[in-house]
Amino acid sequence: AVAAEFAPLHWSPGSVASREDARVAAEIGGRVVAVAEVGTALRRGDVLARIDDAALRLRERQAAADLARLQAQVDYARRQEERFTALVRDAGISGAQLDQAIAERRMREQDLAAARVALEQARLQLRQATVRAPFDGVVVERSTALGEFLAPGMAVARLVNPAALEVRARAPVALVRHLREGVAVTLRDGGQVHAHRLATLVPVGDEASRQVELRVALSPEEAAEAGLVVGAALQVGVPSDAARRVVAVPRDALVLRREGSHVVRVGAGDAAERVPVEIGAAQGELVEVQGAVRPGDRLVVRGAERLQVGQALRVSATGQAPVVALAGGPTRQRP
Repeated sequence: AVAAEFAPLHWSPGSVASREDARVAAEIGGRVVAVAEVGTALRRGDVLARIDDAALRLRERQAAADLARLQAQVDYARRQEERFTALVRDAGISGAQLDQAIAERRMREQDLAAARVALEQARLQLRQATVRAPFDGVVVERSTALGEFLAPGMAVARLVNPAALEVRARAPVALVRHLREGVAVTLRDGGQVHAHRLATLVPVGDEASRQVELRVALSPEEAAEAGLVVGAALQVGVPSDAARRVVAVPRDALVLRREGSHVVRVGAGDAAERVPVEIGAAQGELVEVQGAVRPGDRLVVRGAERLQVGQALRVSATGQAPVVALAGGPTRQRP
């Protein structure tokens, strides 16, 4: 056990959420002909759903035919303009006829440009008939089924990225002076305590609740180790005052039980003593405890859950740290 500088904590309820969580909607209307099943893992760009595109394909063919027809008309108008230009030089026709040919060519070119836009629009709608995943994720909910008719903007499915997790919580506005991005925060999940850093502080308080939003990033490895998934509830501890001096123990020294937590201390005569503690804040591998533990106390950090009160221990030096061992048994190293 050591003395350490810890700040008192204010505990707020928090929940695990994904930074990428969306109800993906259809951009066009139509009958659903395919939709991914719940639990399907998708990569960005993978097909999430398909809408019947038969009418859209016909519209694309019609737009392509209109474009070809107008291209032919523009080609004819350009040749006609060239002929009229030559005739005007030879005094074969009046300038008014040439002007009319030029105007006709310009109108045909504008019609051609509009046809190109119509074809691109038809192709865009055809692409939109395939709803694709906007990011890597897992389908967690389907909002439609095969055969249903969707209107533009209606949700197809909910997609969540389980690798982009964060903890969201709210804290009183009065604590903002103690908070900043990067400050140490503590996550508590039942008896488990995890040290993290504040990733985001939204600097705008809610007028009704007088609270600000906090976000703590979780790596996939951290979430997996703690068994946290989207929707999991936990407590978030944030500094509520200046740092104070406390007694802290290595995280591995804590023995967590349903009836309470305790540590095993090497007592008089190198006998095992069970010391009940209340868990507080965490910083790195150290956890604040309250109880009959004092700085300098020797604690067992491996195998403590198997020790009995009064069991004989053997303490020896290894050159780096003391070693606590069962009398006649395997060693247990203490930091």
